[in-house]
Amino acid sequence: MTRVLFFAYPMYADFEIAHTLFFLRKLGKACVVTATIDGETVESLGGIVTNPGLAIADANPNDYDLILISGGDGVSQVLEDNRIQNFLREANSIQKPIAAICASATLLGKAGLLKGNIFTCTPNTYEVFKDVFADAEYTGERLEVRDNLITAKGTAFPEFTLAVMDQLQLWRNDEQRESARLFCKGEV
Repeated sequence: MTRVLFFAYPMYADFEIAHTLFFLRKLGKACVVTATIDGETVESLGGIVTNPGLAIADANPNDYDLILISGGDGVSQVLEDNRIQNFLREANSIQKPIAAICASATLLGKAGLLKGNIFTCTPNTYEVFKDVFADAEYTGERLEVRDNLITAKGTAFPEFTLAVMDQLQLWRNDEQRESARLFCKGEV
């Protein structure tokens, strides 16, 4: 069974990863485990109260097939926390896929994972957090996939969902992938 660790923090953007979580669970039959910085409940931008299964320091990247991180207004509250930086570095060192949409690219930058790589996020995120993106190249594209890292603009829901499912090879066939793309774009 595919196992995904979703890292949630206060004011994460639940809507940015809704399609991704739906397809991971519905088609991929993935087990999604939620972690927060301290194992305490957080509330999303949409008001969803999220009860985690564990604290990020207690998570072992070897136990998961993918790390998923949403963007959100509260990213600055966890940006300087060594627990998430250490976890991301450890996951990256063993080439675990890490999918970060919108403002969560700042966490990858802060952990040093974007150094020498291209990446994307929402333009405002790039401008506000330019210092954490030193030695990385911002493309402004909707989606960037490099090795084990997926980054996307906050509005690139279809592309992000497809890239995550592609990375985990969870599609049965091309028709299923195309149906999901149309679904995410609201064209079904």
